[in-house]
Amino acid sequence: MRKAITGRFIPVADENTPYRLPVWGALLRYAVLRVLFAYAAVRDLCSGVIGGGDAYMFLWDIWWFKHALLTLHTSPLINNTIYYPLHNIPMVWSTPLNELGSIPLQYLFGNLVTYNLLILTHFILSGLFMFIFLKKLIKNDLPAFVGGVVYTFSVYHFTVSSGMLGLATTEFIPLFLYSFTEFLDKQTISRFIRITVFAILVSLSDPYIAIYFLFTFAIVFILYALIFNRQLIFTEKRFWGLFLSGVIAIVVVSPFYIPMVRTVESLHSAHFAARDAVIYSEDLLGYFIPTHSSFLWGRFYTDSKLNPTITHYLIGYTVLVFGLLGIFRAKLKFKALFVFFLLVSFVLSLGPYLQVNGPVLIDIHNSYRLVPMPYYAIWKIPILNFLRFPNRYAFCMELMLSVFVASGLSVIMRRNISTIIAAVFLSVFIPLETTTGMPFNTSDAVIPAIYKTIKYEPGIKVIYDLPSGNEFNLEYVVNSYRYMYYQTYHHKTIVYGHTPRPPNHADDFTLLNPLLQVFSEPQSISYGDIIDRPFGDYIPYGLKAMDMDHVSVVLLHKEILSPEFDKNTEKALYGLLIKTFGHPFIDNSSVAMFFVPHPDRLVLKPVVYLGDGWYEPHYYSNGVAYRWMSNDAEIRLSHWKGGDATIVFSVFRPFTKVTDLDVFIDATLVAHLDISSILSPNVGTITIPSVYLHDGSNTIVFHVEQGPFEPFFMQSGFPDVNPYSLAISQVKIEEKGRGEGK
Repeated sequence: MRKAITGRFIPVADENTPYRLPVWGALLRYAVLRVLFAYAAVRDLCSGVIGGGDAYMFLWDIWWFKHALLTLHTSPLINNTIYYPLHNIPMVWSTPLNELGSIPLQYLFGNLVTYNLLILTHFILSGLFMFIFLKKLIKNDLPAFVGGVVYTFSVYHFTVSSGMLGLATTEFIPLFLYSFTEFLDKQTISRFIRITVFAILVSLSDPYIAIYFLFTFAIVFILYALIFNRQLIFTEKRFWGLFLSGVIAIVVVSPFYIPMVRTVESLHSAHFAARDAVIYSEDLLGYFIPTHSSFLWGRFYTDSKLNPTITHYLIGYTVLVFGLLGIFRAKLKFKALFVFFLLVSFVLSLGPYLQVNGPVLIDIHNSYRLVPMPYYAIWKIPILNFLRFPNRYAFCMELMLSVFVASGLSVIMRRNISTIIAAVFLSVFIPLETTTGMPFNTSDAVIPAIYKTIKYEPGIKVIYDLPSGNEFNLEYVVNSYRYMYYQTYHHKTIVYGHTPRPPNHADDFTLLNPLLQVFSEPQSISYGDIIDRPFGDYIPYGLKAMDMDHVSVVLLHKEILSPEFDKNTEKALYGLLIKTFGHPFIDNSSVAMFFVPHPDRLVLKPVVYLGDGWYEPHYYSNGVAYRWMSNDAEIRLSHWKGGDATIVFSVFRPFTKVTDLDVFIDATLVAHLDISSILSPNVGTITIPSVYLHDGSNTIVFHVEQGPFEPFFMQSGFPDVNPYSLAISQVKIEEKGRGEGK
């Protein structure tokens, strides 16, 4: 109090009284920061998609749910327009909140602008709602605002916003924590409703968020209460309130996620969970050492000695310093619970094996053993093992760090001009330290003009886009996302697709057809493959398949092809397309469109081609092709004439503990081969002198047992040697007395 001129005493704010920042003011500031760091996204709002890669799939995803519900009047969980000629493909709710909530926005803006607005809005609201939570928790507005910046500009959130719509939808987590802590303080009906509603909204944001945050937080809270503070849960109102809230949330979200639960275990992608759980484990050093991708520190540091397969998640030195200050100095309600959740998230993010520049191996009697981490406890749980990517727990860690940064700043920030300057500086500096680039990138989302012709041509039913490939090839996945996005314009059925849960045999139409297989890997045309490919004999097989399945056009995207293959390969592919379909109907610098003819008569000759289980071709220095095989790799024969044959092939065996190779013909073992005499780097030629091949179709399978863990691959981030056990080259199948293939 001080005495005024009038003689009356008036109140004066204490110098330590915190500044007040209204919610609307915080909203405006987060919007300004978002535009500052993503001005390219705002500039290209109508022509570019924020990020790229997976973003094209989510552009398709929000369109598909609207199209299925309101145009086709069918369930969006069943699809017959992608993965053709498969039918009744099960879809899953990738992000129900966005898939359903975006429908009215798409009518106003279209799916491209809607997607970009959703990403920008999620980013702004994530900061705002964290500010609201922290404002209530620490009662100091400027540190709370900086905490919101830490949360929404965390390297994880900034990275996934470039292509993962569901994982970018993080704004409801702070509101859940707000309502959760309120309910722990006092159990009322209004607080019970709020905690239930926000639990539902968090769950519907994305199934991964539901598991990585909500499920894990619930388990951590129960364990913490049982071990450290039983009063948190073992009072009647708290227990029944939290229990009923959880039950209601599960009942509400179950209709959205039960389809995923029913299908995920049977899908082909689920089989890669073990591999991905290791490859996408976090590197311990990655939290503290910047890589070359870091905008601020990348010019001073290099990640050349870090595990190249590990995604970088630098938390930032500023965040680390103030976060530790908050952990050790701040007086914070529920502080012990938040620290516990932070530590659990940190450990789980390291994945099945402790990652310090590669998995830690212990040599026990000349046999390497891995150091297991607690992530196994979750990965082994049925249904949850489809999560695959433990490094996503980094998000939960950064969530808690935002709380501790705000509480740490509240310890040292006082009411003076330096506090305002510090808050402004930190709000800009923290994103600079964690972001991987400036500005936030966008990718071209302009749909090629050729699709206007396709859209309005009623005779075109099914589209076959090139280049294609298989799911082992990252370029194929990215291209498939683009083709699905183009479908949002033309609405026609397409051969390809790539959704979060691809169906079994999704690529069989291409990969199990001799000609289409060559289209998907055109380098074999110009540089050869492990088998001899009689391209002229393959053409009838391809034409028959496309004619039977009503494929109308083949569309070659030259601008996508160019970065992937050299000029020789492009020329060879183009020549084979002309030989197969005739001259293109449309041919310019970016695309060529071929109509598929309807031949009256096709003569199918005996051919050899590759089946499942092969990775893309590579070439020795002498130009000979080889392919790494998975556990089972197939050579298929079609229209073969029966009789005895000789099988000759070469094996490259880089791993000394892979000693046996079995050869099957139509599931019958015909040879058990001891390959232990083949020593790296040598290539051994193996001959099976006499096997019987019956009339029609035969499948020859090379099978190798899963080998033991090898330090070379473990240090490179691969979980086992199974997919890379052997390389096969120069496969010859010769019928005795008739010559090869006769």
